[in-house]
Amino acid sequence: MNVEGIEKKLREAKFFLNKMSEHERMAFKDQEPFDFYLSAFLSAARTLDYRLRHEQAAVYPTWRTAWDTTLTQAQQGLIKFMVDDRNVEVHESGSSRVVKTENRELGPGTHSFASGTMDIVGPPGVAPLAIIQTPAYNFTIEGTERKATDACEEYLALLGRMLATFKADHP
Repeated sequence: MNVEGIEKKLREAKFFLNKMSEHERMAFKDQEPFDFYLSAFLSAARTLDYRLRHEQAAVYPTWRTAWDTTLTQAQQGLIKFMVDDRNVEVHESGSSRVVKTENRELGPGTHSFASGTMDIVGPPGVAPLAIIQTPAYNFTIEGTERKATDACEEYLALLGRMLATFKADHP
């Protein structure tokens, strides 16, 4: 069984998750690139299931139904949320992610961010000397607010496990 194209989509989703994580670490930034990376992540991740359903049509749908029963309710909820959020992102008004403001407290020293470095001078032991506000991207999944990149990372791990198990079951 050749699943190289599907494995490439898994790597593509990981690429966009890394871009989201990099962007999230920036202290001063435009929020729009995060949304672009999130959209690309959701689309690449969703393609794994689509491709397996198309390329392995004789075995995958039944196998997938059985595999889904091995997941916890929370894992099933996460997958459903991500599929639904991708559909809203692509076909409707955009992802359900929300942006809040997070305060980062900084004490004396050099602080490195993806967007640059900040030196704060002051007496040791006195913190915080500076508070910067940064965007925090979140989803609300089954009533619980979660950091978007954490939820995406868990979803990607589930997809990776799914693909590995499918390959092992269908050599």
